[in-house]
Amino acid sequence: MIKRCSREYVLNLIDSNPEWNVLDLGSGADGWTRANVYADIVDYVEKYPDKKFVRTLADETPFKDKEFDFVVANHLAEHVPDPQKFCKELARIGKRGYIEVPTPFFCNIVSGNSNPPPHGHLWWVTYDDDNDKLVFKPRLAVTKEFVMPPDTTLLIPFFSESMVTGIYFENEIELEVRKAIFTYHFGNSDGTVTYDFSGTEQDIVSAGPPPAERWPIWITDREIWEKTKSVVLKRQFDRFIVKEK
Repeated sequence: MIKRCSREYVLNLIDSNPEWNVLDLGSGADGWTRANVYADIVDYVEKYPDKKFVRTLADETPFKDKEFDFVVANHLAEHVPDPQKFCKELARIGKRGYIEVPTPFFCNIVSGNSNPPPHGHLWWVTYDDDNDKLVFKPRLAVTKEFVMPPDTTLLIPFFSESMVTGIYFENEIELEVRKAIFTYHFGNSDGTVTYDFSGTEQDIVSAGPPPAERWPIWITDREIWEKTKSVVLKRQFDRFIVKEK
């Protein structure tokens, strides 16, 4: 079972159950203070002198089945190479837990997210409200990165719903890995437009700014925007349009 939730909901839930054994998986150097155990691909043992730290891959951990009452995976799912294996591991080691990911738009505008793995982002992770499942699509570099990571702390009190998606799960995590195909139904005379990047996924996932010969300019380029106005997407993505009504 999975559902949308806020970080505040999860923090209150954990605080209401002080007896829980809590794992912060992918904790980095500054994990959730309520956790009993911290784990990361990088060795941060010195950052947690009074707690247990385990260096491990996120999708292949040394923990026992259902060892934890709660598992936190905070800004981790977008980094993993195999979403199916990762989510199965979360459900194996935890009775319940919380997954938080950046929204695709926010992922695109923050500096550093196009870095290569393990620190760069491989996926856009969204929640399919119609089918109650997580959806993983290969990350694309669509806009210039202009927000510095420290600034996100200042922005999130205002724009948290636009910046992150929070997911609560119990026992199992329903998910689907989809190709980089993006469709929007306008519902008016603009009809439906689909952009199909599935044939170029390996070139553009976490590869930084696309090569000029394949993606001539950024869609945020001021000069091009002035020339094309509202049809800037059609002009720049024309080779990827597979359907337009």
